[in-house]
Amino acid sequence: MPLKTIASLDIKRLEILGVDGKVDKALMPKVSDKLLLEMYRLMFQIRAFDERAILLQRSGRLGTYPMITGQEATQCVPPLALKPSDWVVPTYRGGGVYFARGMQMRYGLLYWAGDDRGTQFPDGNCDMIFSIPVGTHLTQVAGLAWGQKLKGQGGVALTYCGDGTSSKGDLHEALTFAGQFKLPAIYIIENNGWAISVPRKRQAASQTLAQKAWGYGVHGVQVDGNDALAVYTATVEAVARARKGDGATLIECETYRMGHHTTADDATRYREDKEVESWKKKDPISRFKKFLTAKKIWNDKEEGTLKTTTNAWIDQEVKAYEEFPAPNPLNMFADNYSAAPWHLIEQRAELEELLKFKGGAKILMELPPTEGRFP
Repeated sequence: MPLKTIASLDIKRLEILGVDGKVDKALMPKVSDKLLLEMYRLMFQIRAFDERAILLQRSGRLGTYPMITGQEATQCVPPLALKPSDWVVPTYRGGGVYFARGMQMRYGLLYWAGDDRGTQFPDGNCDMIFSIPVGTHLTQVAGLAWGQKLKGQGGVALTYCGDGTSSKGDLHEALTFAGQFKLPAIYIIENNGWAISVPRKRQAASQTLAQKAWGYGVHGVQVDGNDALAVYTATVEAVARARKGDGATLIECETYRMGHHTTADDATRYREDKEVESWKKKDPISRFKKFLTAKKIWNDKEEGTLKTTTNAWIDQEVKAYEEFPAPNPLNMFADNYSAAPWHLIEQRAELEELLKFKGGAKILMELPPTEGRFP
C-alpha cells in the first residue's frame, strides 16, 4: 500500500523593500509617514550610538560591547508594533530594542561598564534585562506569554534569539509550550549569518530556520531582516494573531552582523571581506533612506539636522553615563533573596570590615546608600 502524505511544509518569505529603495506596492503596509520617519530615526540613531560605544570601549571607557550595526531593522522596528504593557525580552545584542522602547542609552552604557544600575527601564514598560547565557530566556518568555493569556487582556510577549541559539534545546522547549497552549508569544530569530565564528550553514540542515516552527504547531515565516517594512509587517501580523488567540509566531529575520561578534572578537579570522561587502549593499538604513527620499518625505537638509541632533544626543548620554556616582559595593548583596542566607550575611559583613580596614570607618560614611533590600 503506498505511503500517504498527511502533512506538508509551506514556509513563506516576505520582502517588500528592495535594495534600490523601491517597494512592492501590493505588499506595502498601511503606515503613516510619521511612523516611517520614526523607524528611520531609530535606526539612524542607534547606529551612530553603536559607533560611539565601540570608540568608548577601544579607549578603555567601556567594557566588552556587542555591536548592532547591520541589524537595526530587526532591533528597532518590532517594538513599534507593541504596547508598553507587552513583555519584551531581547538578547545581549538588544540595545536597539531597548532604545526603541524608550530606554535612555546612558543606562545601556552603564550596564556594559559592569554596573547593574544600567537595568533601568522606562516606567510602565514590561521589559526584562537580557541573559548572557544564550537561550535561557526563551522558556521564561513562554511563561510570560502564558501569564498574558491567563489575564485575558490581549497582551503578548516578544523575544529574540540568534541563529546559533535556535539550535539549542531551549527553543524546542519554549515552542513546545507555545504551540501546545496557543500562547501569545512571538519569537524572532535574528539570523545574522554567524554564531560567533560558526556559520549558519553549520547550525542546521534545514533550508530555513523559520520552518522549525512547523513541528510545534507554531506559525513560521521568513523575512528579509534588512527590510524594515517587511519586519514591521511580519511583527504586526504576529501581534494580531497573538491578541486574537491564534497562538505563537516564529519570525526568522535574515540579516547580517556587519561588525565583530563583540569588541572581544576578531571576525576577520573566520569570514571574508567580500562577504561583508556584499551585505553592505543590503544595508537596512541606506535602502530605507532611498525609500523615504523617493516618497519625498526626506531630504539632505533633514538628514543633516538629524546628524546634528544625534551627535548632541549621544554626547549627552555619554556625559550622563560618565558622571554617574560610583556605586556602593555593598549593593551586590541587595535584591538577591527575600531573606538573605547565612553565607551572604557573612560575606557582606566581611566586605564591610575590609572597607573599614582599607579606608577607615569614614569610607563607609562617604559611600552612597545601598539600593534594594538586604533582609
